[in-house]
Amino acid sequence: VDLQYRYPSYTQLEPVDVDSSGDIAALKGTMVRVRIAPTVPTQGGRVVLDGGDTLKLVPQADGKLMAMLRVDKPVFYKVELQGPDGKMVTGSLDYTIDVLPDRPPTVEFTKPGRDQKVLSVDEVYTEVRAQDDYGVAKVDLVYSVNGAEEHSVPLQNGAKAIRDISAGHTFMLEGLQLEPGDIISYYARATDNNTVSGPGKASTDIYFMQVRPYDNEYRQQQ
Repeated sequence: VDLQYRYPSYTQLEPVDVDSSGDIAALKGTMVRVRIAPTVPTQGGRVVLDGGDTLKLVPQADGKLMAMLRVDKPVFYKVELQGPDGKMVTGSLDYTIDVLPDRPPTVEFTKPGRDQKVLSVDEVYTEVRAQDDYGVAKVDLVYSVNGAEEHSVPLQNGAKAIRDISAGHTFMLEGLQLEPGDIISYYARATDNNTVSGPGKASTDIYFMQVRPYDNEYRQQQ
């Protein structure tokens, strides 16, 4: 049994030939080309899945047989081949089909990564790093002033997903019309590009910037 994995398009992976005893382990949505080399000539056959589903094995010019199956759920499968009398006979042991998980992304602040006290005219730089095994599709920075309505700043929303991305945003506090005692809360969230099982999501912890008053300087009167 020869296998070739044709991964879902969102993974941006090329087809891969897999050395296998017949067992399959791949992401959900992967198309697997199963190519059978019979030990004696046969006119055809089929792949039989748990539950009674069957896939026809198509004869090839080199004498091998081929079928395409989709990885959707963990099941067993076996190969049946057509004998000289036209009846199907079992041609293999039971093989397994395992569905590998597409893990959600990870996201963290690399700068500053802590709460801060700031002045109302400061420019505060933040940097976010997001990673995913097959690609980060979207990264947003979300902030709120004094618990009011949240505002979202897109940091990554390109047509091509990236496995490891760092992006920055500078808070221009002067434009927010802040007063001493005001608090800006913010966090980042990342979404991967899984179009088969649905996008995986992750968020950072919430960090805070508290606006402090200007320093008062005192001197003795002459």
